[in-house]
Amino acid sequence: MEIANDDPLEAQTIDTMTVKNSEDSTRNNRLRAPIRIAIVVSHPIQHFAPLHRKLAQLPGVELKVFFCLNWGANSYFDHEFDTELQWDIPLLDGYAFEFLQGTQHIRKLRFGRVDNPSVGRALADFQPDVVQVFGYASRTMWRAARECNRKKIPVLLFSDSNAKARRPLWKRLVKTVVLGMFYRLVDGALFIGDNNCDYHLRYGVPMERLFQGACPIDAERLTLSAGDPVAARHEIRRRHAIPDDAFVAMFSGKLSARKSPTHLLSAIDRCAGHKGNIWALLVGEGSERSQVEREIEERKIRNVVLAGFVNQNSIAKYYAASDVLVVPSAYDAHPLVLPEAGCFGLPVIASDRIGCIGKSDTARVGENALVYAYSDINALTSCLERLCEDKALYMEMSNSARRIAATQDINVAALQVRDAAMTLKQLGRRKLSA
Repeated sequence: MEIANDDPLEAQTIDTMTVKNSEDSTRNNRLRAPIRIAIVVSHPIQHFAPLHRKLAQLPGVELKVFFCLNWGANSYFDHEFDTELQWDIPLLDGYAFEFLQGTQHIRKLRFGRVDNPSVGRALADFQPDVVQVFGYASRTMWRAARECNRKKIPVLLFSDSNAKARRPLWKRLVKTVVLGMFYRLVDGALFIGDNNCDYHLRYGVPMERLFQGACPIDAERLTLSAGDPVAARHEIRRRHAIPDDAFVAMFSGKLSARKSPTHLLSAIDRCAGHKGNIWALLVGEGSERSQVEREIEERKIRNVVLAGFVNQNSIAKYYAASDVLVVPSAYDAHPLVLPEAGCFGLPVIASDRIGCIGKSDTARVGENALVYAYSDINALTSCLERLCEDKALYMEMSNSARRIAATQDINVAALQVRDAAMTLKQLGRRKLSA
């Protein structure tokens, strides 16, 4: 049955309401539709693969990861570790991915060498709502960001950059100009601590487009791979002839000049004869291995263990066997060993040059961290002795380490990426002045 409507004003009102209801329905459907997130990253990375897997499992997310290189998927030579690596955990399971055409056979990450011209076509085929790029140190990331700008797709930046690195003035000036150009392609950024947040602000990302993120750790996998932590502690200490009552300072990372492992040796040497029986456990390989061995021999340091490279399924037992983590680096943007060690209650003693020291970062002075001036061996020695002797302080910092580590877990980090992408999708592209 049809009802005639001869009133043009009423007809116009009905048409307007119909259009509005249609627009509301379209908007609601768009908000309910899964958000399509593309991530462009250099290669499968052992710390981020679990995050990709967890993000892909979240309701309302369609994820695809685009890799510039196949490092990690197969064995590869790591120049800083100075060894051939093959990770012993799955890096490509549980999420959609694609290896971009182009750069597959290089041996070092260099800006001009990591260049995949196919990234624009690959992103266009996936049709993402938001694209997350990992840093700006390769031509592919610039290509991806420019293509997104052309297609009006918001770009979400993830990086661990901060201002802790000591560089010559001319390098700082060049970097300011070049990065200023890149940041004009960026619509929002995940920040992973105070220093990283300040860095994004410095290059013009407004606070309302900065989103809390994390350098992710897979706490569940770490805990399960350690098994019984008490048994793991005894197992590793027996394997390396470390006394049960020793206070063990762990170094975990690449034995490179930048990481300054010999500083820990010097501090341990000064702790020799200390009633606390302080030992060093160095986990990792690298170009400084021969220098480390030479210093141990020349100084006749007996309470040092070189464990060599330890893969992902075994590293948790070494955390369980240790009492404190030492990060003596000349520069270290955001070492993931901090929250990983924190899962096992290890406080950190860190050089003031590392980039994750801050009130809301992973190294919080007076909570889970003691910080000393880089290369001040006396100060490093004092920090070791203080934590060894002051049991009340140690327990307080150990509890804080566990609490802070929980904020970096992949379950938290995945939600942060999803929420940031959803917000950025709604905000759209950033409007920049000419």
